Amino acid sequence: MVAKMIINMTTKFHIFNPEHDSALALESGIYTPKPQIQQFAKDLSTLPLWYSDEEDKVILPEISDQEWINSVGNIIPNIKDKIASTDEYKHFQAPKRLMPWGIDNTVCRLTNTTQIDGENADDLIKRTKILSSREQTQDALTRLKEKGLFDGFVSQKIDTVDKLRNIHKEFGKIVVKAPWSSSGRGVLFIDEFDEKEAKRIEKIIESQGFVMAESFFEKEIDFAIEFEDIDGQWQFAGYSLFSTDEHGAYKQNLLASDEILKQEICRHADADRLDKIVEFYCQYFQGKSSELRGNKIIGVDMMAGNGRIHPCVEINVRHTMGIVARKLYDKYIEPGKTGYYAIIRQNSTDDLRKWNAEQTQAFPSTISDGRIAKGFIVLTPIEEKTVFQAYAVVE
Repeated sequence: MVAKMIINMTTKFHIFNPEHDSALALESGIYTPKPQIQQFAKDLSTLPLWYSDEEDKVILPEISDQEWINSVGNIIPNIKDKIASTDEYKHFQAPKRLMPWGIDNTVCRLTNTTQIDGENADDLIKRTKILSSREQTQDALTRLKEKGLFDGFVSQKIDTVDKLRNIHKEFGKIVVKAPWSSSGRGVLFIDEFDEKEAKRIEKIIESQGFVMAESFFEKEIDFAIEFEDIDGQWQFAGYSLFSTDEHGAYKQNLLASDEILKQEICRHADADRLDKIVEFYCQYFQGKSSELRGNKIIGVDMMAGNGRIHPCVEINVRHTMGIVARKLYDKYIEPGKTGYYAIIRQNSTDDLRKWNAEQTQAFPSTISDGRIAKGFIVLTPIEEKTVFQAYAVVE
């Protein structure tokens, strides 16, 4: 008689919590985001459907846009089986794992999560907060400089405005960053150091303890390198080539193969140095594996210009839009095609519906064997008060 082997599978439950970085800034309690951030999180709550694995589930509010569900059901296999509620997660009896955009106290409390991968959630959050601080750029840049992979000014931890004035005198134009923030928030580009800027910085220091200061880098492109923990090994997960607005807020990602993205990056930077930086980070994160335990995704934002690379603008210990773009391309876009993934905000739901109709007519889509071959694809539904939307255009 042959005994049957029972594989104890763990079901991953994804949830989109883009307020993660701000939530980490709190010592305790549940963070209440500003209304616009709450709107952003609700409108884009279905994003994990595109980057999660087929057998995973995604915790979502109720979706009334059945037309959208039916349309993307031609692309995402068994989409209705993937949709779950918070209550379903809480009462799920089989082995499970919470897979938020980023691990923080707020998302764990809202889902009654006390353990992740056998780790006490509170301990994991404390480690994640430290590793997510922009202070980590100082350590990474110091090591990169020692290896000859960075030739610029190593970012400095500053706890008084007077110390910041001295750095400004040395460089003329500097960048000041809050320890925890995202999407361009908490980043100040300072040319003239006036009292208005001083008061803004004093407020950040008062609330978060310090700021990070660095010299201004003349960039030509923004890009990132993504990493993923697979069975305890930190591995390179792909490139991300993205653009931001004048405030540093995310706009869009180029959708293309890793080979094409690397070629584009290397039009502005040395390929050999880029390869060495990727190798450095694989070793760097592996060396921090005990501290990172419980986290699965890391994105390192970088810049390139005039043949130089800034190899550590910030380290994001969470999912990133670059990861979304990378997995979207690899899973659902016809190989060899290119396009872009973007997020738009309209003034009203009616404006968003009108814009969608225009784009759908201008860029009709073609789906071939479950992959997007051409056209405009809506990645998130339009509900009663939706104003934000993620979409892709394949050319």
